[in-house]
Amino acid sequence: MKVLSEEVGRELVTEILGSVEEYINAREKIPRRLTGLMTKKEIFEELDINGNTLKRWESLGLKRYMPPVENTKKAYYRVSDVLKFLGAER
Repeated sequence: MKVLSEEVGRELVTEILGSVEEYINAREKIPRRLTGLMTKKEIFEELDINGNTLKRWESLGLKRYMPPVENTKKAYYRVSDVLKFLGAER
């Protein structure tokens, strides 16, 4: 019993392979982070949020990491923490 013609089957396979290729290409563009950390600026750019949103997220539990050096203002966030906070990872 044939459900699809051979031509439709080939078109379907071609579409699926094209989608898989697009996904792989897009995934390869994601920057690799050796430390697994992001700066505030990177979070602002990648997630299209501002400082007020990030402060609110911190008040709701997103953890900020800062170097143990006096007078440092540089803050970092774990990528895995951000993904968990957003519900994108368990």
